Amino acid sequence: MLTIAFLGATGGCANACLAHTLRNGHNAVALARTPSKLESQLLEQPGLTREILDKHLRIHKGDATNVDDIINTLIIAPKTEIQPCTLVTSIISGIGGAPTMSWTRPNPCDKMTMRIPSLPHIELPNPHITEDTTRTLLQALQRISTEQFGSYDKYAYAAPQLTVISGTGIGSKNGMKDVPYLFRPMYSTLLPEPHADKSNMEKVLNEEREKKETLLARGLVIVRPSFLTGDHRIVPAGEDSGYSKLRVATDESPAAAIGYLVPRQLIGEWIYEEIVNCGGERWAGQGVLLTC
Repeated sequence: MLTIAFLGATGGCANACLAHTLRNGHNAVALARTPSKLESQLLEQPGLTREILDKHLRIHKGDATNVDDIINTLIIAPKTEIQPCTLVTSIISGIGGAPTMSWTRPNPCDKMTMRIPSLPHIELPNPHITEDTTRTLLQALQRISTEQFGSYDKYAYAAPQLTVISGTGIGSKNGMKDVPYLFRPMYSTLLPEPHADKSNMEKVLNEEREKKETLLARGLVIVRPSFLTGDHRIVPAGEDSGYSKLRVATDESPAAAIGYLVPRQLIGEWIYEEIVNCGGERWAGQGVLLTC
């Protein structure tokens, strides 16, 4: 049976995907600093019960910047004398900083502690959180391949797939070409800090992808939603979520999915349908643009 690992599962997109995963009977493991917060979010989701969580979800308390915590999350069963190590099937990372709106910036003069006025923009408590956790994840996978499998060739057969959530306007091929013209000034002034963090995450992953012969993930999918709206809550089973209105394109043809807004719950639903339910092979190695 599939077991999907979630990093950043309290975030809107990843939480929605986790809710769909559990509601449809798949097993999942989530790394969370505050397990009670994650449990509360999931029990708010329609169709999820304590019984379902107890049966299909394991929450590992820890931090995604800690290598050991990630290793313990990804290993289902460590190697023994008679059995090889068992890993999760896929990793879905929705890690990102908690954004706050600010109208000031740090003073460029090192000797001045007073902040200076600026245009409104988003700031993160840790402006490198996505980059740092991605590096930690790759370090964890490297240790697993060495400590649990002994060689890369043996590890390659068990290597999990990796899906990360980035954003439009970040892909190196297209720059701002996948952002509507009227939104480009807002992206440049409002989101430079979160975008820099996501961009650095993608650079780390591109460096990994260029290794080719020692890839630590079976396949990489980069999900690039347009400006996110709404929260983590999915709709009850049988109700129309608006999924049919979701437009999908890749970096190779970004014009097919240029849009302004997209609900977080739809991003979570797409990741569930395409990555968890269908395996994700169709999108491996691509940046996938999602909008409404």
